[in-house]
Amino acid sequence: MEKVFLEKLQKTLHIPGGLLFYGKEGSGKTKTAFEFAKGILCKENVPWGCGSCPSCKHVNELEEAFFKGEIEDFKVYKDKDGKKHFVYLMGEHPDFVVIIPSGHYIKIEQIREVKNFAYVKPALSRRKVIIIDDAHAMTSQAANALLKVLEEPPADTTFILTTNRRSAILPTILSRTFQVEFKGFSVKEVMEIAKVDEEIAKLSGGSLKRAILLKENKDILNKVKEFLENEPLKVYKLASEFEKWEPEKQKLFLEIMEELVSQKLTEEKKDNYTYLLDTIRLFKDGLARGVNEPLWLFTLAVQAD
Repeated sequence: MEKVFLEKLQKTLHIPGGLLFYGKEGSGKTKTAFEFAKGILCKENVPWGCGSCPSCKHVNELEEAFFKGEIEDFKVYKDKDGKKHFVYLMGEHPDFVVIIPSGHYIKIEQIREVKNFAYVKPALSRRKVIIIDDAHAMTSQAANALLKVLEEPPADTTFILTTNRRSAILPTILSRTFQVEFKGFSVKEVMEIAKVDEEIAKLSGGSLKRAILLKENKDILNKVKEFLENEPLKVYKLASEFEKWEPEKQKLFLEIMEELVSQKLTEEKKDNYTYLLDTIRLFKDGLARGVNEPLWLFTLAVQAD
């Protein structure tokens, strides 16, 4: 339904300056944001893109790298006081950028830089597109900086924000964006779209991104299963490894554990699974605040016993 509506929007050529795609984790928001951007930027003016013009090829390249987690070549940094600060992702397309959290947050420096980008004339396509993924991760300063742009957006620029926490977005930003709700994917749809087996599709929780990450990082699933076996030496080893992982990998580990424990709770109805789920969710929320990760993992191990 979302894509049918968005396609009609593309065909009218009356595309809003700001859109907000919201829904539960992995409901296809970000995937659709890339596809929608492709259509907006397409040189042949084909809804969802023709796939073969220079614009579509450049968007496809960044999209593929994004969902595989292979974005090192697309990161843009800005020097500040001798240090490099992550700003946004940009491939060969001069009119398309993607903002993702730098660490756990989207910082004001990122929004300031993309604001400069927004006011430059398009070089390849007739418009420019800026995707802000996980928009709820914006700091208050970043959100307020974005708000100023959305109040008077450039006529040739479209902002597409995605979030699974609509309640965390400033009400003033909500009022200045056209909102589209995403309902999510079934197990069968995840299997077909992400080309994964049934086990991964079920563990994805309907998330295409999670399914693809799991397919590319199958060791994560094995590590979660080992952790839940609760052998002290394996738990200790994993606690040491966990601290060194990238935030995306840490998050994936906890999401898969949450899904497995949820399945066990459905099957066995044990109180300790309920407590374990609560702790996993608190741990996930605490990652952004720099909690003591080994201590939390040991707490999870005790509750899983």
